[in-house]
Amino acid sequence: MTSRATNLAIFAIVVVEFASGVLSLLVGQPDGAWLFWIHRIGGLALAVLILWKWRIVLRAYQRHGLTPLTALAALLTIVFVGTLASGILWATVGFPGLRLPGIGGLTGLGVHILLALLLIPFFVIHAAHRWPRLLRPDFASRRAALRYAGLSVAGLALWQGHERITRAAELPGINRRFTGSREEGSFSGNGYPTTNWFTDARQRIDPATWQLRIHGLVDHELELALPDLAAMPATTTRAILDCTGGWFTEQDWRGVPLATVLAQAHPANDARSILVTSATGYRRRFPLSEAGKLLLGTHSSGVALSAGHGAPVRLIAPGYRGFEWVKWVVEIEISAAPAWLQSPLPLQ
Repeated sequence: MTSRATNLAIFAIVVVEFASGVLSLLVGQPDGAWLFWIHRIGGLALAVLILWKWRIVLRAYQRHGLTPLTALAALLTIVFVGTLASGILWATVGFPGLRLPGIGGLTGLGVHILLALLLIPFFVIHAAHRWPRLLRPDFASRRAALRYAGLSVAGLALWQGHERITRAAELPGINRRFTGSREEGSFSGNGYPTTNWFTDARQRIDPATWQLRIHGLVDHELELALPDLAAMPATTTRAILDCTGGWFTEQDWRGVPLATVLAQAHPANDARSILVTSATGYRRRFPLSEAGKLLLGTHSSGVALSAGHGAPVRLIAPGYRGFEWVKWVVEIEISAAPAWLQSPLPLQ
């Protein structure tokens, strides 16, 4: 391919990779697995393109020597190779991850995500200096269609070959969930990781002083203590907590259905969503119609939740990714706002 075609193809696929990577963090149900397939095919298609791109970088270096732009291109290539390598290692033999100041421990998948984020500013700067004027044949022509079809087939072939080799060699990657996460401490009570969202600090709340406030569009505002919650009919639900950091755990979660609690408050007819808030101020919004499947959880596989896992009460949200499972729940607001009225990923 020409330099122009290579650069445009890299730009297009990187945009797809960024979009699919971000959106994949929101997917918790297997029917969304296709989004992960696109991300994997695109990543390996980029691996093919990097061979052409490196030749472009070398030619530019031979013509102009070491300049800020050639250095940036080389650095961009190195960060990309690290992003790709960390993803492949995580999906095959495993990758131990890192512990970074201010961030904490990162799994191999976390390192992959971090490198992908670092790639963005380098990519934007490089594209701003090298971005060519777009022409219709670049994307809407028979040659362009064949080019992107060929890259897609190459990415698909590499992905499927990688999966078959991983299974045949019985490498640790075969035990990944469709999200890429690996199993940790299933049915072990509190034996799974205690990771939090970046802005959340672990809380230690005295069960004797804990209170849950329920307010908003309700007929009766409530303030419940732990004995009040314990007096309500509880249920046990088997569900998977899948953390975007790269691990998942399956547990038998015990708690009170949120619908049971809300029935005592009598939500108004125009209520549409539930805003669940942590003692840290962390909050996530859910459709009111899903209150029946959400639990105010107190136990994990027969063991009372530990402080690191959200004691005394955390939200159990089957089908949602881990960042939606709010820990240290202290407040529930019933609102007329639609459930989608929030940042897809937490900002607080």
